[in-house]
Amino acid sequence: MSHFRKTGLAALSFALLLGASAVSAKTLVYCSEGSPENFTPALNTTGTSFDAARPVYNQLVEFERGSTKVVPALAESWTTSPDGLEITFKLRKGVKWHSVTSFKPTRDMNADDVLFSFER
Repeated sequence: MSHFRKTGLAALSFALLLGASAVSAKTLVYCSEGSPENFTPALNTTGTSFDAARPVYNQLVEFERGSTKVVPALAESWTTSPDGLEITFKLRKGVKWHSVTSFKPTRDMNADDVLFSFER
C-alpha cells in the first residue's frame, strides 16, 4: 500500500472518530476573537457580543438561510400599516421559555414579553 493511501486512510479514520465524538458531545464550545461584553442584544455595541448572543435568543422574524428573505420565527405573520409606521405581529402560540434551576416560567411567551424586550 502506498504512503499516500495509508496517510489518506489514517486521516479518514481520524475524521470519522472525531465526527462520532462530536455527535455525542454535550458541551457547546464557542470560539471568538474576543470576549463578549454581555449576552443582552439590546445593550450590545460590538460585533463580538452580537455574534455570541444571537444564537441564544429567538427573534420575531429571521432571514431565510442563505438569503435576505424575511421569514416567520416567533411571529407567525405580520402586517404593516399603509403608512409603513406600524407593524403588527401575530405571535406563534405555545412558545415556551427556557427553564433553569433559578428560573421556572409558568406561562408561554406573550405580547407583554415582546414589549418588555423593546422597552428595556
